[in-house]
Amino acid sequence: MVFVQKSSENLWIYTKILEKLLVDQLEREQDLLLPSPRERYQRVLKRNPQLFQQIPHRHIAVYLGMTEETFSRLKKNIDANQDLAPPFC
Repeated sequence: MVFVQKSSENLWIYTKILEKLLVDQLEREQDLLLPSPRERYQRVLKRNPQLFQQIPHRHIAVYLGMTEETFSRLKKNIDANQDLAPPFC
């Protein structure tokens, strides 16, 4: 807490870090409260699509509270449906 007491700028930085942590925690809770694995998958994909290229899928599956097999089936199904979707005009 000495860091925060040294200046108002330090307090501002500390507050911003806490706000970010709180928002991240709330998003995580929302991710897990969605009733279906498909909804959880789609929410994370929409919010942070680059994660699916950067993090092994088994870790994403664990984060989403599903097995690797369920994750793999969802990904395959969603990818196939996106390939069938008409292009945006």
